[in-house]
Amino acid sequence: MWKPRPRAMTNALVLLCLLCPCVPVLAAPLSLSGTVRDGEGQPVAGAEVWVTQDRRVRRTRTDEAGRFGVADLSVAPTELVVLKEGHALAGSTGLLTQNRDLELVLTPAATLPLRVTNREFVPVPGARVRSMVISDTFSVPVEDLVPEGFPSLRTNDKGELDIPAVPPGGFVKLVMAHIKYADSSVAYLPVQDRRRDIQLYEGIPVRGRVTGVDGAGVAAARVSIFQTGVEGQREAAEVLTDPEGFYNTRVPDGPYWMTARHPDHASPAPVSVDVKEGGAVQDLAMLAPRDLEGRVLLPDRTPCPGMRLGYRVGGVLYEETFTDDRGAFRLRVGVPDGELLLAPPPGFRTEDLPRIPVQFGDAMKVRLPDIRLKELPRFAGRAVLPEGTPEEGRVIVTSLDLPSPVRFLSNPEGRFEIRLDYQPDQNTVTFRAEHTLRFLRKDFTVRMDQTGGVEITLEPFDPDLSERPADLARNNLSPLLGKPAPAVECSDWFNTQPLSLDALRGKVVVLHFWGGFDNSPFAMAQLAELRAVYDAYQGAGDVLVLGIHDASSEADEIQEYLGRLDVRFPVGRDADPFVTFTGYGIVAIPHTVLLDKKGEPRFYQTEGRLLELIKALRRE
Repeated sequence: MWKPRPRAMTNALVLLCLLCPCVPVLAAPLSLSGTVRDGEGQPVAGAEVWVTQDRRVRRTRTDEAGRFGVADLSVAPTELVVLKEGHALAGSTGLLTQNRDLELVLTPAATLPLRVTNREFVPVPGARVRSMVISDTFSVPVEDLVPEGFPSLRTNDKGELDIPAVPPGGFVKLVMAHIKYADSSVAYLPVQDRRRDIQLYEGIPVRGRVTGVDGAGVAAARVSIFQTGVEGQREAAEVLTDPEGFYNTRVPDGPYWMTARHPDHASPAPVSVDVKEGGAVQDLAMLAPRDLEGRVLLPDRTPCPGMRLGYRVGGVLYEETFTDDRGAFRLRVGVPDGELLLAPPPGFRTEDLPRIPVQFGDAMKVRLPDIRLKELPRFAGRAVLPEGTPEEGRVIVTSLDLPSPVRFLSNPEGRFEIRLDYQPDQNTVTFRAEHTLRFLRKDFTVRMDQTGGVEITLEPFDPDLSERPADLARNNLSPLLGKPAPAVECSDWFNTQPLSLDALRGKVVVLHFWGGFDNSPFAMAQLAELRAVYDAYQGAGDVLVLGIHDASSEADEIQEYLGRLDVRFPVGRDADPFVTFTGYGIVAIPHTVLLDKKGEPRFYQTEGRLLELIKALRRE
């Protein structure tokens, strides 16, 4: 329905939020229209419709035929929300790149009851929902929609709030806000009758003013306060400036970065702020904008709409935008010398590395030559076994230096094909081909401009069976090693009949504790590895991949996760209250534990060596 947003530009010092304002480009305006129907297929008249781009809201209503339409939109991240009394919210979120006509179906409504307290468990009246995500399918920018007629979602004097119009059996992610507290993000709230508790924590005030080059206040500038770490950027707060350019918000104490964005100005460099008791004052001065323009074309010379581009200086990303329906872009930047970063859509790459040096000199505008994309190459390969090695078994090929590892499984003859969905930041990618049955592997490198196939000969290696320091693990499971494994107790089973560890004696069990709501890069990489292992040992008889899902999700939610994430190996829903998780001492997910054929935990730090550990346990 929507064009998927391109991957985020990967860089350790990216200091901008992903949904930055898109600088408008002079292009043909886009439209978003659709039909709203009920569960019986009948048109729904009088439904309220909101369309949001860059926190700017357009409101309309469906006619007697259930039709709606919003014109004069741009290529930008777009949020569509539909509400009709007696029905659950409907909507869609994505990158609008062309005129779209959608079909939306309204389902019966349920209520999500909440209670908001502070750390002393005292009810907090007046707490409000800032934003929501409904069942991981669409977002609702409540704070922006309320001035345009969306219901205000605030707690009463008892700190209670019943969120209406949510789909039964679904789940909600939300951000709660209060003038005296820091924003609180809640990653998972199942829609159930039981009232759920949310805690708010005292925040420290951060205030200041955003000004333009003329010293005047900049209204409706987006001030972002965030922290960075090994897993990327985490936003603590975002607030809009008032008509005079002033802002005021609260965050927990600690070190932060801050910046401001506005489509008519160039952003300042992110500044560090140490928020301590007593508060912090940080003014931000926007820069005079210089225009960087250009056009991106597909291999057939047609425009490439919706491609993400960014402007980076000294390792810091200042601005981002998207190409319009003509493939054109314009970035308003404040620092004259930097580099243009390009994130081609899936399946394409740039001629060279995805970055172009830019020097303005004294110019206020630079127009680049057309940027031509090429199709990403596919590399056919073959892994050859050392002479005299039996031909049975397959090979798993894994990338070693991509931010999100990719894996490919060979056929029984060792033939494989490497297919990248996106262009890496480097021109070469290193892979490891490892045999699924023997201690044979080989590392090799391919170039993005390489032609022809790849043939490698696998070589013997010694497996890494060392016991790693317990303090480096996500969970310290060392007390379990060499003892009978705690029982697996699950209330529901998927992709299998009910299983017990006693019945699995004689098999190497790859026991994976996880939650489908965790879409972090680490969790997704773990699932991809387990899918490859499951496929590689299909029919082997002595290896079983078994997932234990977090007990907080309902059975139908887990079933949806399995389909969306292509999980085909057996999965059990942990018995409430987290019986199996507690038995193993799991407090952080995901986590993989290897059980030997005697049913004893042997390894619980498997990162980077899962396949060789499985092979070692199979030989015992």
